[in-house]
Formats: sequence, C-alpha cells, structure tokens
Amino acid sequence: MGTLHSSFNHKITEQSFTWLFDNYWEKIYALCYQQIRSHEDARELTQNIFESIWKRRNELQIDGNPEHYLMRSAKLQIINFYRDTKTREEHQASLSSAYRDADNSTENEVLFNHLNQRVSSVIESLPSQCKLVYQLSKNKHLSNKDVAATLNISIKTVEYHLSNANSQLKRSLKEFI
Repeated sequence: MGTLHSSFNHKITEQSFTWLFDNYWEKIYALCYQQIRSHEDARELTQNIFESIWKRRNELQIDGNPEHYLMRSAKLQIINFYRDTKTREEHQASLSSAYRDADNSTENEVLFNHLNQRVSSVIESLPSQCKLVYQLSKNKHLSNKDVAATLNISIKTVEYHLSNANSQLKRSLKEFI
C-alpha cells in the first residue's frame, strides 16, 4: 500500500481507506486546526471528511494524489464551517434583537441575569475537581472522554462529577424550574 501516495487510481476499499486515514488524518486535522483554531471543530471537520469518504466508498474514485483530494475536501469543509457559523451568528443576533424588542424584555432580562448569577454562584461553590469537570464539559464543550483525558481521570469519575454538579444546580434553581 505504500505506493499509493503518488497515484490512487482505484475505488476505495477498506484497506485503502485505512491507509488514507492512517497517513492523512493528522495532516488534514492540522490544516483544519490552523484555519479554525478550535481542536474540537477541527477534529469534527476531519472526521466529517473521512466519514464522507467511507459512506461514498462504493461510488467514489480518487484519481491521482489522494493528498490533493483530501486537502481540497478540507478547504471546502472549512469554508462550509465559516458559512454555517456566520449564518448561526446572524440567526442568534436576530433572535437576540427580537428578544430585546419584546414587551416584557426588561423583566426577562432581570430574570435571566438573576438566573445567570445563581448558576455562576452554584458552580463557584462546587468542589474544585467537580467545578473543573463541569466547566470543561459545559463551557469548553468537551466530551466526557476528552474531559477524562485532559484531567487524567476515568470517564466514570467525569460522569460522577457532572451528576453531582447537575444535582446541585437542580436543588439551587428550583424556583426557576
């Protein structure tokens, strides 16, 4: 399989897919991360590329250098990511504007601020490890597996801390629920 780097003129088999993944995943990830500056988003875009190849393996044929094909795919994924992000931000801005214009916006804003303060207070009062696990999971949007790897703890420990944090939040926020 080592000769595939210069020419890849055949359909995707399980063996050739594995070779592509093993030899190009890091390069594609690096390109995505360089452009997006988010490990999670870069990892997701890279996985999307390889998932797409796998799903289309029966009809897809990569002619020529597979690195060029993968780099083009990555660039398209990055463009789509920024387009989708911009659309999402515009939608959120529109919703935010509509929310501010609502008749009871002042009351809602006061309640929202009060709720935010209460949540922050509860999170700050958590034991340090529990607080760190919660922040990595909820604020940094890391998966339980990534939190466990980052903190060098088991996934069960991450789940325990998240359950504890959620219980504390539920008890403290009963009036808002």
